[in-house]
Amino acid sequence: MRLRGAEGRVVDTLMKFALETWGKPLITHAWEDFWVYHDVPEDLPSTPEFDSMFMLWLVLGFVPDPEADEARDDWPTQPIGLEWLATQGAVSDLDRAFIETACRSPISALVVEHVTAQRSLDLKDVFTGKRFHVLEQGASQKLRPADLLFTRVVTLDNAGIMFGASPFIVPPRWHTHIIDWRERLFRRRLMSRQDLEDFDIEIRELYFQIAAELLNPTPPRLANTDGEPLALTTLTYQLKTTADDAFRRLARLARVRGDDHVDEITHDESGAITSAVLSWVKAGNRQHKDWDHTILGTLRLEVGRLVVDVNSARRAERAKREIAKRLAGAAVLIDSNVIDPSEALGKRQHQRASGTRDHEPEETPPELRAIEKDLARRHWKKWLDTRVPALGNKTPRQAMRTAGGRERLEALLAQFERDAEGSQRSASADVDFVRSELGLTKPT
Repeated sequence: MRLRGAEGRVVDTLMKFALETWGKPLITHAWEDFWVYHDVPEDLPSTPEFDSMFMLWLVLGFVPDPEADEARDDWPTQPIGLEWLATQGAVSDLDRAFIETACRSPISALVVEHVTAQRSLDLKDVFTGKRFHVLEQGASQKLRPADLLFTRVVTLDNAGIMFGASPFIVPPRWHTHIIDWRERLFRRRLMSRQDLEDFDIEIRELYFQIAAELLNPTPPRLANTDGEPLALTTLTYQLKTTADDAFRRLARLARVRGDDHVDEITHDESGAITSAVLSWVKAGNRQHKDWDHTILGTLRLEVGRLVVDVNSARRAERAKREIAKRLAGAAVLIDSNVIDPSEALGKRQHQRASGTRDHEPEETPPELRAIEKDLARRHWKKWLDTRVPALGNKTPRQAMRTAGGRERLEALLAQFERDAEGSQRSASADVDFVRSELGLTKPT
Protein backbone atom coordinates (compact mmCIF):
# COMPACT_ATOMS: atom_id res chain seq x y z
CA MET A 1 0.00 0.00 0.00
CA ARG A 2 2.88 2.37 0.77
CA LEU A 3 4.48 1.63 -2.61
CA ARG A 4 1.21 2.10 -4.50
CA GLY A 5 0.61 5.31 -2.59
CA ALA A 6 4.04 6.57 -3.58
CA GLU A 7 3.41 5.61 -7.21
CA GLY A 8 0.15 7.56 -7.30
CA ARG A 9 1.64 10.70 -5.69
CA VAL A 10 4.75 10.60 -7.85
CA VAL A 11 3.01 10.14 -11.20
CA ASP A 12 0.45 12.88 -10.55
CA THR A 13 3.13 15.29 -9.35
CA LEU A 14 5.51 14.58 -12.21
CA MET A 15 2.81 14.85 -14.88
CA LYS A 16 1.83 18.26 -13.53
CA PHE A 17 5.51 19.27 -13.40
CA ALA A 18 6.08 18.18 -17.01
CA LEU A 19 3.06 20.07 -18.34
CA GLU A 20 3.86 23.25 -16.42
CA THR A 21 7.55 23.19 -17.33
CA TRP A 22 7.62 22.02 -20.95
CA GLY A 23 3.98 21.89 -22.01
CA LYS A 24 2.18 19.90 -24.69
CA PRO A 25 5.06 19.82 -27.25
CA LEU A 26 7.11 17.54 -24.98
CA ILE A 27 4.14 15.24 -24.36
CA THR A 28 3.45 14.99 -28.10
CA HIS A 29 7.10 14.24 -28.81
CA ALA A 30 7.13 11.58 -26.08
CA TRP A 31 3.95 9.95 -27.43
CA GLU A 32 5.45 9.63 -30.91
CA ASP A 33 8.72 8.37 -29.47
CA PHE A 34 6.87 5.81 -27.34
CA TRP A 35 5.31 4.35 -30.49
CA VAL A 36 8.67 4.53 -32.28
CA TYR A 37 7.08 6.89 -34.82
CA HIS A 38 5.06 4.08 -36.41
CA ASP A 39 1.24 3.91 -36.52
CA VAL A 40 1.00 6.50 -33.74
CA PRO A 41 -2.60 6.66 -32.37
CA GLU A 42 -4.11 10.13 -32.59
CA ASP A 43 -6.44 9.81 -29.60
CA LEU A 44 -4.13 9.52 -26.58
CA PRO A 45 -6.59 8.96 -23.69
CA SER A 46 -8.58 6.22 -25.45
CA THR A 47 -5.47 4.17 -26.32
CA PRO A 48 -5.12 1.20 -23.91
CA GLU A 49 -1.40 1.85 -23.42
CA PHE A 50 -1.88 5.51 -22.43
CA ASP A 51 -2.70 5.05 -18.73
CA SER A 52 -1.09 1.68 -18.10
CA MET A 53 2.26 2.14 -19.87
CA PHE A 54 2.86 5.54 -21.39
CA MET A 55 2.29 7.88 -18.46
CA LEU A 56 4.69 6.04 -16.17
CA TRP A 57 7.24 5.65 -18.96
CA LEU A 58 6.93 9.37 -19.72
CA VAL A 59 7.78 10.55 -16.21
CA LEU A 60 9.98 7.68 -15.00
CA GLY A 61 11.97 6.57 -18.01
CA PHE A 62 11.66 8.78 -21.09
CA VAL A 63 14.52 11.04 -22.14
CA PRO A 64 13.81 13.34 -25.12
CA ASP A 65 15.82 12.95 -28.30
CA PRO A 66 17.97 16.10 -28.60
CA GLU A 67 18.31 15.53 -32.37
CA ALA A 68 14.55 15.56 -32.99
CA ASP A 69 13.33 18.37 -35.26
CA GLU A 70 10.96 19.65 -32.57
CA ALA A 71 13.52 19.44 -29.73
CA ARG A 72 13.99 22.52 -27.55
CA ASP A 73 17.11 23.56 -25.67
CA ASP A 74 15.34 23.51 -22.31
CA TRP A 75 14.02 19.94 -22.62
CA PRO A 76 15.23 17.51 -19.93
CA THR A 77 18.42 15.51 -20.45
CA GLN A 78 17.46 12.84 -17.92
CA PRO A 79 14.15 11.24 -16.86
CA ILE A 80 11.56 13.78 -15.76
CA GLY A 81 11.46 12.22 -12.28
CA LEU A 82 15.14 12.94 -11.73
CA GLU A 83 14.73 16.48 -13.16
CA TRP A 84 11.97 17.11 -10.63
CA LEU A 85 14.05 15.79 -7.71
CA ALA A 86 16.84 18.19 -8.67
CA THR A 87 14.44 21.13 -8.25
CA GLN A 88 13.03 20.05 -4.89
CA GLY A 89 14.22 20.62 -1.36
CA ALA A 90 12.27 18.32 0.95
CA VAL A 91 10.98 15.08 -0.58
CA SER A 92 9.94 12.08 1.50
CA ASP A 93 12.46 9.26 1.60
CA LEU A 94 9.91 6.85 0.14
CA ASP A 95 8.95 9.07 -2.79
CA ARG A 96 12.61 9.86 -3.56
CA ALA A 97 13.56 6.19 -3.40
CA PHE A 98 10.60 5.23 -5.59
CA ILE A 99 11.53 7.76 -8.29
CA GLU A 100 15.22 6.87 -8.30
CA THR A 101 14.56 3.12 -8.37
CA ALA A 102 11.80 3.35 -10.99
CA CYS A 103 14.04 5.37 -13.32
CA ARG A 104 16.58 2.52 -13.11
CA SER A 105 13.97 -0.18 -13.79
CA PRO A 106 13.59 -0.79 -17.55
CA ILE A 107 10.71 -2.55 -19.25
CA SER A 108 11.07 -6.25 -19.95
CA ALA A 109 9.04 -9.37 -20.79
CA LEU A 110 8.17 -11.44 -17.74
CA VAL A 111 6.51 -14.84 -17.41
CA VAL A 112 4.30 -15.81 -14.47
CA GLU A 113 5.76 -18.78 -12.57
CA HIS A 114 3.51 -18.89 -9.50
CA VAL A 115 0.32 -17.17 -8.38
CA THR A 116 -0.94 -16.60 -4.86
CA ALA A 117 -4.45 -15.36 -5.54
CA GLN A 118 -5.28 -11.89 -4.21
CA ARG A 119 -1.76 -11.48 -2.89
CA SER A 120 1.32 -11.98 -5.06
CA LEU A 121 3.02 -13.21 -8.21
CA ASP A 122 6.35 -14.88 -8.82
CA LEU A 123 7.77 -13.66 -12.13
CA LYS A 124 10.78 -14.52 -14.25
CA ASP A 125 12.36 -12.06 -16.66
CA VAL A 126 12.57 -13.86 -20.02
CA PHE A 127 15.42 -11.61 -21.14
CA THR A 128 17.66 -11.52 -18.04
CA GLY A 129 16.56 -14.65 -16.15
CA LYS A 130 16.09 -12.58 -12.97
CA ARG A 131 13.19 -13.54 -10.71
CA PHE A 132 10.84 -11.19 -8.86
CA HIS A 133 8.28 -11.65 -6.10
CA VAL A 134 5.71 -8.87 -6.48
CA LEU A 135 2.77 -7.94 -4.30
CA GLU A 136 -0.19 -7.68 -6.68
CA GLN A 137 -3.71 -8.05 -5.34
CA GLY A 138 -5.52 -7.24 -8.58
CA ALA A 139 -3.14 -8.78 -11.14
CA SER A 140 -2.90 -12.01 -9.12
CA GLN A 141 -6.61 -12.55 -9.76
CA LYS A 142 -6.23 -12.19 -13.54
CA LEU A 143 -2.88 -13.75 -14.36
CA ARG A 144 -2.14 -17.47 -14.47
CA PRO A 145 1.08 -19.50 -14.57
CA ALA A 146 2.72 -19.29 -18.01
CA ASP A 147 1.04 -15.94 -18.87
CA LEU A 148 3.44 -13.24 -20.06
CA LEU A 149 3.36 -9.48 -19.89
CA PHE A 150 5.59 -6.54 -20.65
CA THR A 151 6.13 -4.53 -17.50
CA ARG A 152 8.59 -2.84 -15.19
CA VAL A 153 9.20 -3.86 -11.58
CA VAL A 154 10.28 -1.61 -8.71
CA THR A 155 11.60 -3.19 -5.51
CA LEU A 156 12.11 -1.26 -2.27
CA ASP A 157 12.81 -2.69 1.18
CA ASN A 158 12.36 -6.25 -0.14
CA ALA A 159 8.88 -5.45 -1.47
CA GLY A 160 8.20 -5.30 -5.19
CA ILE A 161 5.34 -4.13 -7.40
CA MET A 162 4.77 -4.00 -11.13
CA PHE A 163 4.32 -0.63 -12.78
CA GLY A 164 3.91 0.54 -16.35
CA ALA A 165 2.51 -2.89 -17.31
CA SER A 166 1.13 -3.66 -20.75
CA PRO A 167 -2.69 -3.66 -20.90
CA PHE A 168 -2.75 -7.03 -22.67
CA ILE A 169 -1.85 -10.41 -21.23
CA VAL A 170 0.40 -12.28 -23.65
CA PRO A 171 -0.57 -16.00 -23.95
CA PRO A 172 2.04 -18.78 -23.56
CA ARG A 173 2.29 -19.43 -27.30
CA TRP A 174 4.41 -16.28 -27.58
CA HIS A 175 7.02 -17.44 -25.06
CA THR A 176 9.29 -19.25 -27.53
CA HIS A 177 8.94 -16.32 -29.96
CA ILE A 178 10.25 -13.98 -27.26
CA ILE A 179 13.12 -16.37 -26.52
CA ASP A 180 13.94 -16.44 -30.25
CA TRP A 181 14.02 -12.62 -30.24
CA ARG A 182 16.42 -12.60 -27.29
CA GLU A 183 18.71 -15.20 -28.82
CA ARG A 184 18.97 -13.31 -32.10
CA LEU A 185 20.58 -10.52 -30.09
CA PHE A 186 22.49 -12.54 -27.49
CA ARG A 187 23.09 -16.09 -28.62
CA ARG A 188 25.44 -17.20 -25.86
CA ARG A 189 24.17 -15.31 -22.82
CA LEU A 190 21.17 -13.74 -21.17
CA MET A 191 20.65 -10.00 -21.28
CA SER A 192 21.75 -7.65 -18.50
CA ARG A 193 19.82 -4.74 -17.02
CA GLN A 194 22.02 -2.42 -19.08
CA ASP A 195 21.02 -4.38 -22.18
CA LEU A 196 17.37 -3.77 -21.33
CA GLU A 197 18.06 -0.04 -21.21
CA ASP A 198 20.06 -0.12 -24.45
CA PHE A 199 17.33 -2.05 -26.28
CA ASP A 200 14.36 -0.19 -24.80
CA ILE A 201 13.10 0.83 -28.24
CA GLU A 202 13.41 -2.68 -29.66
CA ILE A 203 11.61 -4.19 -26.67
CA ARG A 204 8.72 -1.78 -27.15
CA GLU A 205 8.64 -2.64 -30.85
CA LEU A 206 8.45 -6.33 -29.91
CA TYR A 207 5.53 -5.58 -27.58
CA PHE A 208 3.69 -3.57 -30.26
CA GLN A 209 4.16 -6.41 -32.75
CA ILE A 210 2.68 -8.94 -30.32
CA ALA A 211 -0.15 -6.62 -29.22
CA ALA A 212 -1.12 -5.99 -32.86
CA GLU A 213 -1.22 -9.73 -33.49
CA LEU A 214 -3.35 -10.29 -30.39
CA LEU A 215 -5.86 -7.64 -31.47
CA ASN A 216 -5.93 -8.61 -35.16
CA PRO A 217 -4.59 -12.15 -35.53
CA THR A 218 -3.10 -13.14 -38.85
CA PRO A 219 -5.17 -16.06 -40.21
CA PRO A 220 -3.18 -19.27 -39.79
CA ARG A 221 -1.65 -20.80 -42.89
CA LEU A 222 -3.34 -24.17 -43.06
CA ALA A 223 -1.40 -26.80 -44.97
CA ASN A 224 -1.30 -30.56 -45.40
CA THR A 225 1.74 -32.69 -44.54
CA ASP A 226 3.25 -31.98 -47.97
CA GLY A 227 3.20 -28.26 -47.16
CA GLU A 228 0.42 -27.53 -49.65
CA PRO A 229 -2.28 -24.95 -48.74
CA LEU A 230 -5.46 -26.67 -47.61
CA ALA A 231 -8.36 -26.71 -50.05
CA LEU A 232 -10.91 -29.36 -49.10
CA THR A 233 -11.96 -30.62 -52.52
CA THR A 234 -14.62 -33.14 -53.52
CA LEU A 235 -14.59 -34.48 -57.08
CA THR A 236 -17.70 -36.39 -58.22
CA TYR A 237 -17.53 -38.67 -61.25
CA GLN A 238 -20.23 -40.51 -63.18
CA LEU A 239 -19.06 -44.05 -63.88
CA LYS A 240 -19.73 -45.62 -67.28
CA THR A 241 -18.41 -48.97 -66.14
CA THR A 242 -19.16 -51.33 -63.27
CA ALA A 243 -17.95 -50.63 -59.75
CA ASP A 244 -16.06 -53.92 -59.89
CA ASP A 245 -14.18 -52.89 -63.03
CA ALA A 246 -13.43 -49.43 -61.63
CA PHE A 247 -12.14 -51.00 -58.40
CA ARG A 248 -9.69 -53.25 -60.27
CA ARG A 249 -8.35 -50.27 -62.25
CA LEU A 250 -8.00 -48.04 -59.18
CA ALA A 251 -6.77 -50.61 -56.64
CA ARG A 252 -3.11 -49.80 -57.28
CA LEU A 253 -3.63 -46.31 -55.82
CA ALA A 254 -4.52 -47.90 -52.46
CA ARG A 255 -1.49 -50.19 -52.30
CA VAL A 256 1.84 -49.30 -50.68
CA ARG A 257 4.66 -51.65 -49.67
CA GLY A 258 2.46 -54.65 -50.31
CA ASP A 259 -0.43 -53.49 -48.11
CA ASP A 260 -3.89 -52.66 -49.45
CA HIS A 261 -5.70 -49.72 -47.80
CA VAL A 262 -9.29 -50.61 -48.67
CA ASP A 263 -12.37 -50.61 -46.43
CA GLU A 264 -16.14 -51.07 -46.57
CA ILE A 265 -16.15 -53.46 -49.53
CA THR A 266 -19.55 -54.87 -50.54
CA HIS A 267 -20.33 -57.52 -53.15
CA ASP A 268 -23.37 -58.62 -55.09
CA GLU A 269 -24.61 -62.20 -55.28
CA SER A 270 -22.07 -63.05 -57.99
CA GLY A 271 -19.19 -61.80 -55.86
CA ALA A 272 -18.56 -58.64 -57.89
CA ILE A 273 -17.67 -55.50 -55.93
CA THR A 274 -20.51 -53.00 -55.70
CA SER A 275 -18.93 -50.45 -53.37
CA ALA A 276 -15.65 -49.76 -51.59
CA VAL A 277 -13.61 -47.04 -49.93
CA LEU A 278 -10.00 -46.80 -51.12
CA SER A 279 -7.37 -44.74 -49.33
CA TRP A 280 -5.08 -43.23 -51.95
CA VAL A 281 -1.62 -43.60 -50.39
CA LYS A 282 2.07 -43.01 -51.00
CA ALA A 283 5.11 -44.29 -49.12
CA GLY A 284 6.69 -42.11 -46.40
CA ASN A 285 5.97 -38.49 -45.49
CA ARG A 286 7.83 -35.28 -46.20
CA GLN A 287 7.39 -33.78 -42.70
CA HIS A 288 7.14 -36.89 -40.53
CA LYS A 289 10.07 -39.13 -41.38
CA ASP A 290 8.84 -41.89 -39.06
CA TRP A 291 5.53 -42.28 -40.93
CA ASP A 292 5.24 -45.43 -43.05
CA HIS A 293 2.85 -43.83 -45.53
CA THR A 294 0.77 -40.75 -46.29
CA ILE A 295 -2.92 -40.73 -47.24
CA LEU A 296 -3.32 -38.42 -50.24
CA GLY A 297 -7.09 -38.77 -50.52
CA THR A 298 -10.14 -41.00 -50.24
CA LEU A 299 -11.95 -42.63 -53.16
CA ARG A 300 -15.55 -43.70 -52.46
CA LEU A 301 -16.73 -46.11 -55.10
CA GLU A 302 -20.34 -47.22 -55.68
CA VAL A 303 -22.57 -48.26 -58.52
CA GLY A 304 -22.51 -45.52 -61.16
CA ARG A 305 -20.50 -43.05 -59.11
CA LEU A 306 -17.00 -42.27 -57.79
CA VAL A 307 -16.41 -39.54 -55.19
CA VAL A 308 -12.85 -38.38 -54.49
CA ASP A 309 -11.94 -36.31 -51.40
CA VAL A 310 -8.54 -34.56 -51.24
CA ASN A 311 -7.26 -31.63 -49.19
CA SER A 312 -5.29 -29.48 -51.63
CA ALA A 313 -5.59 -28.08 -55.14
CA ARG A 314 -2.39 -29.86 -56.15
CA ARG A 315 -3.69 -33.24 -55.00
CA ALA A 316 -7.00 -32.55 -56.76
CA GLU A 317 -5.21 -32.01 -60.07
CA ARG A 318 -3.10 -35.11 -59.51
CA ALA A 319 -6.25 -37.13 -58.70
CA LYS A 320 -7.85 -35.99 -61.96
CA ARG A 321 -4.81 -37.16 -63.91
CA GLU A 322 -4.71 -40.54 -62.13
CA ILE A 323 -8.41 -41.18 -62.75
CA ALA A 324 -8.19 -40.07 -66.39
CA LYS A 325 -5.23 -42.42 -66.89
CA ARG A 326 -6.77 -45.43 -65.13
CA LEU A 327 -10.42 -45.08 -66.09
CA ALA A 328 -9.98 -43.28 -69.43
CA GLY A 329 -13.48 -42.55 -70.78
CA ALA A 330 -15.16 -44.72 -68.14
CA ALA A 331 -15.41 -41.81 -65.68
CA VAL A 332 -16.83 -38.33 -66.37
CA LEU A 333 -16.27 -35.49 -63.90
CA ILE A 334 -19.69 -33.98 -63.16
CA ASP A 335 -19.01 -31.86 -60.07
CA SER A 336 -16.12 -30.23 -58.21
CA ASN A 337 -16.65 -28.60 -54.81
CA VAL A 338 -13.99 -26.72 -52.81
CA ILE A 339 -14.36 -25.64 -49.17
CA ASP A 340 -12.10 -22.90 -47.76
CA PRO A 341 -11.03 -24.22 -44.35
CA SER A 342 -10.24 -20.70 -43.12
CA GLU A 343 -13.97 -19.86 -43.36
CA ALA A 344 -14.84 -22.95 -41.32
CA LEU A 345 -12.16 -22.02 -38.81
CA GLY A 346 -13.50 -18.47 -38.57
CA LYS A 347 -17.00 -19.81 -37.92
CA ARG A 348 -15.67 -22.11 -35.22
CA GLN A 349 -13.77 -19.26 -33.57
CA HIS A 350 -16.90 -17.11 -33.65
CA GLN A 351 -18.93 -19.89 -32.05
CA ARG A 352 -16.28 -20.35 -29.37
CA ALA A 353 -16.20 -16.61 -28.66
CA SER A 354 -19.99 -16.35 -28.49
CA GLY A 355 -20.40 -19.55 -26.53
CA THR A 356 -22.59 -21.20 -29.18
CA ARG A 357 -22.15 -24.42 -31.13
CA ASP A 358 -23.98 -26.03 -34.02
CA HIS A 359 -24.54 -29.12 -31.88
CA GLU A 360 -23.41 -30.61 -28.64
CA PRO A 361 -20.53 -33.07 -29.04
CA GLU A 362 -21.50 -36.66 -28.53
CA GLU A 363 -20.00 -38.37 -25.51
CA THR A 364 -17.12 -40.65 -26.45
CA PRO A 365 -17.74 -44.31 -25.53
CA PRO A 366 -15.46 -45.65 -22.74
CA GLU A 367 -13.87 -48.18 -25.10
CA LEU A 368 -12.91 -45.45 -27.57
CA ARG A 369 -11.61 -43.23 -24.78
CA ALA A 370 -9.32 -46.06 -23.68
CA ILE A 371 -8.01 -46.47 -27.23
CA GLU A 372 -7.47 -42.70 -27.55
CA LYS A 373 -5.60 -42.63 -24.25
CA ASP A 374 -3.33 -45.49 -25.33
CA LEU A 375 -2.60 -43.87 -28.70
CA ALA A 376 -1.89 -40.52 -27.05
CA ARG A 377 0.50 -42.13 -24.58
CA ARG A 378 2.37 -43.82 -27.43
CA HIS A 379 2.54 -40.52 -29.33
CA TRP A 380 3.98 -38.58 -26.38
CA LYS A 381 6.45 -41.34 -25.55
CA LYS A 382 7.75 -41.15 -29.13
CA TRP A 383 7.66 -37.34 -29.00
CA LEU A 384 10.24 -37.35 -26.21
CA ASP A 385 12.83 -38.53 -28.78
CA THR A 386 11.58 -36.48 -31.74
CA ARG A 387 13.43 -33.38 -32.96
CA VAL A 388 11.21 -30.33 -32.39
CA PRO A 389 11.83 -27.01 -34.26
CA ALA A 390 10.64 -24.93 -31.27
CA LEU A 391 13.36 -26.63 -29.19
CA GLY A 392 16.11 -25.63 -31.60
CA ASN A 393 15.64 -28.90 -33.52
CA LYS A 394 16.53 -30.89 -30.41
CA THR A 395 14.50 -33.69 -28.88
CA PRO A 396 12.80 -32.98 -25.52
CA ARG A 397 15.29 -35.31 -23.81
CA GLN A 398 18.19 -33.43 -25.39
CA ALA A 399 16.64 -30.05 -24.48
CA MET A 400 16.57 -31.09 -20.82
CA ARG A 401 20.39 -31.07 -20.74
CA THR A 402 20.73 -27.28 -20.86
CA ALA A 403 19.06 -24.40 -19.04
CA GLY A 404 18.08 -22.79 -22.35
CA GLY A 405 16.59 -26.06 -23.60
CA ARG A 406 14.57 -26.53 -20.40
CA GLU A 407 13.30 -22.96 -20.69
CA ARG A 408 12.03 -23.64 -24.22
CA LEU A 409 10.57 -27.00 -23.20
CA GLU A 410 8.62 -25.50 -20.30
CA ALA A 411 7.28 -22.78 -22.58
CA LEU A 412 6.22 -25.35 -25.17
CA LEU A 413 4.44 -27.58 -22.65
CA ALA A 414 2.60 -24.57 -21.22
CA GLN A 415 1.49 -23.70 -24.75
CA PHE A 416 0.20 -27.26 -25.32
CA GLU A 417 -1.87 -27.11 -22.13
CA ARG A 418 -3.29 -23.66 -22.83
CA ASP A 419 -4.12 -24.42 -26.48
CA ALA A 420 -6.05 -27.53 -25.41
CA GLU A 421 -8.31 -25.63 -23.00
CA GLY A 422 -11.94 -25.73 -24.04
CA SER A 423 -11.52 -28.80 -26.20
CA GLN A 424 -13.43 -31.97 -25.49
CA ARG A 425 -10.24 -33.81 -24.61
CA SER A 426 -7.71 -32.00 -22.42
CA ALA A 427 -3.99 -32.39 -23.05
CA SER A 428 -3.30 -31.98 -19.34
CA ALA A 429 -2.83 -35.70 -18.68
CA ASP A 430 -0.53 -36.03 -21.71
CA VAL A 431 1.65 -33.11 -20.65
CA ASP A 432 1.72 -34.42 -17.08
CA PHE A 433 3.06 -37.69 -18.51
CA VAL A 434 5.81 -35.79 -20.38
CA ARG A 435 6.71 -33.81 -17.26
CA SER A 436 6.89 -37.03 -15.24
CA GLU A 437 9.12 -38.73 -17.82
CA LEU A 438 11.47 -35.74 -17.92
CA GLY A 439 11.40 -34.94 -14.21
CA LEU A 440 9.81 -31.50 -14.62
CA THR A 441 7.66 -29.87 -11.95
CA LYS A 442 4.31 -28.45 -13.02
CA PRO A 443 3.92 -24.67 -12.39
CA THR A 444 1.28 -23.65 -9.84
